[in-house]
Amino acid sequence: MFRGQFVHLISKTGRVSIPSKFRENLKRAYKTSKVIITLFENCLSCYPLPEWEKLEKRILKLPRFKKNTVDFERHLIGNANECEIDTEGRINIPQILRKDLGLNKNLIFVGLLTRFEIWSEKSWNVNSKNSFKNFQRSRDVLDGI
Repeated sequence: MFRGQFVHLISKTGRVSIPSKFRENLKRAYKTSKVIITLFENCLSCYPLPEWEKLEKRILKLPRFKKNTVDFERHLIGNANECEIDTEGRINIPQILRKDLGLNKNLIFVGLLTRFEIWSEKSWNVNSKNSFKNFQRSRDVLDGI
């Protein structure tokens, strides 16, 4: 499982080190050094290859020609990139994704159990304030599950 927050610097060429705990989890739990990164809201969502393949199977069951399905696929699948973690524990984030999200300097990695997200520091700071407010409102609802 992916848990916690980590700050890593991104190079000018788009290389960034994956947190060591995340790399260990990829090897141990998923037996892979590949992740799929894609745009999701104001961040990159990163899936171990086996988790991504599960998601693709679910997406294939959606109605093929409904506008909502096509729009969803265009955004999520159309922006997906397979990234191999190199021998130094880094991935290369494509320029188009870096530009869209303003990924430069400090990146925030956030573990979300079966996936993790990569945020620009600026976007993460804004999001975390809003997330905490939503957390406060939703915890009573979630307590009833």
